Amino acid sequence: MSDLPLFLGQFIRRPSEIRSVIPTGRATAREMARHVSPDMKAVAEIGAGTGTITQAILARGLPPERLDLYELNAAFCDWLRSRFPGTRVHNRPAQEMVNQRDEPFDAVISGVPTLPMPDELQAAIVGAALSVMRPGAPFVQITYGPLPPLSEAVRRRFGLRHERSRRIWANLPPARVYAFRQG
Repeated sequence: MSDLPLFLGQFIRRPSEIRSVIPTGRATAREMARHVSPDMKAVAEIGAGTGTITQAILARGLPPERLDLYELNAAFCDWLRSRFPGTRVHNRPAQEMVNQRDEPFDAVISGVPTLPMPDELQAAIVGAALSVMRPGAPFVQITYGPLPPLSEAVRRRFGLRHERSRRIWANLPPARVYAFRQG
C-alpha cells in the first residue's frame, strides 16, 4: 500500500508539520541508512514521516526492536506502528528524545528539515540527540540546499565535523546527506 495519499493529506492538513511535498526518495533513504549496521544496539530516527528511511534502516539488517522512531504527526505515528511492528514509535518532537534503553544510541538518523530552522531550534534538536548518543556516533541529516543542514554556529557549539554524500539526483528535490560527529 502506498503512503503517498497519507503523506499528501497530512501535507494539506498540517503544512507547518510537513515541510516536503513528497516523502524522501528511496536512493536518499538508502544513503542515510548506510550509517546503520545490524550489530548496532540502538538507533533512533527522528522525523520518521511515513517510513521511507525506516524501511531502508531495517533493510540494513537492524532488528526492529532496536529502532526508536520519533514523529510529531499522530497520523504518521499510527501508520508507522502498523507498518513496522516491533519498532518503538514516539509521538513527540525530536528535542524531547529520551533514551529509554540501557545503552545509548549508536546512530541518530534525521529526516527533520533543520536547514530553515533558527539556530536555537537546531541546537535543541542536535543537543538532545547528542545527549543520548554513544560518543562519536553519527548524527545523519538530509538536506535539499547547497549548504550544510546545521548552521556554522551550531556545528561550532557542539564541536561537530561532517562528511557529505554526493548530490542524489534521484530524489525530488535533489538531496544530499551529511553525517555529523563530535570531535
